[in-house]
Amino acid sequence: MTTKALWKHSLNVYKPTRTTYVHKIPRQALLSDPKVKFPIYHRLPSFWREEFETPDPNVHQVFDNDGTPRPQHDGLWKRMKTKEKFQAKRVENVHIPLRFCQEAEAGIWAGETIVTAYRYPKNGKKRKLLKWFWTPQLIKRSVYSEILGRYINTTFTPRALDMIDAAYGFDYFILQTHVKVLRKFASSLKREMLLVLANKDTRLHPNDAEKREEIYNKYKEYEIEEERASWVGLDLKEAMLKQWTIEKEAGFYDPKPLLELYTEQLLASLNLEEEVGGPEDELPIEGGAIFDRSTATSSISK
Repeated sequence: MTTKALWKHSLNVYKPTRTTYVHKIPRQALLSDPKVKFPIYHRLPSFWREEFETPDPNVHQVFDNDGTPRPQHDGLWKRMKTKEKFQAKRVENVHIPLRFCQEAEAGIWAGETIVTAYRYPKNGKKRKLLKWFWTPQLIKRSVYSEILGRYINTTFTPRALDMIDAAYGFDYFILQTHVKVLRKFASSLKREMLLVLANKDTRLHPNDAEKREEIYNKYKEYEIEEERASWVGLDLKEAMLKQWTIEKEAGFYDPKPLLELYTEQLLASLNLEEEVGGPEDELPIEGGAIFDRSTATSSISK
């Protein structure tokens, strides 16, 4: 074969196919998942990880999941009657992608946020989609906290005010609600309240013993340990920094000479052998000693 004809024959090289980059988990989600990205994540407390992994609430939609699946169709479907015949209609249960804004994190919005989506223009022509923002009604209020002993000035939504009324008090609302609904600012208030209850003798109205006992008896059912209360409402960055500080103080990251490491391993193995049993703990052999000196000397003399 001549040299000019070699270029016509393709070499046996690896070529990626359509299924080469298919993963069970999306690549972007795999890279942004803290379980994979940060090794310290698995050493965080289990109760904090359970709260952190709880999905964000969607209070803007009410889903109807009464439909049934249809073959070769996505989603759920219902049988609806239109005029004189029945027709299948898909159930609207598509989640709106939510992203909690800074204003929602800094206020008490009870799970609401600014919804970003698209809508058609009002002229009736569906030629172009317009980007639109749906903002909840915001109300500035000042509420009093009995546990903290001060007023809280921030923005509320009507849903948050209704939940406060349903809980019969602001402190009850904060202590009963999940941190995913409270968001950043209200979660910090919840952590502060739990720390005050855990240290009631020094932080809960220290100058008024009668008022301290009255408030403590009112909210004592929500009291938890101080160590656990210090983790409530922390975000991922704050929790990892707190865990790193604890491990740093305990000497987890201090370099250790190999001589000390091997000495500890040797001592641990020797202690294990002593617990299992050494040569002095062996069972006696039947028929006397293994080697009798008297019989050995008599046989040699003969």
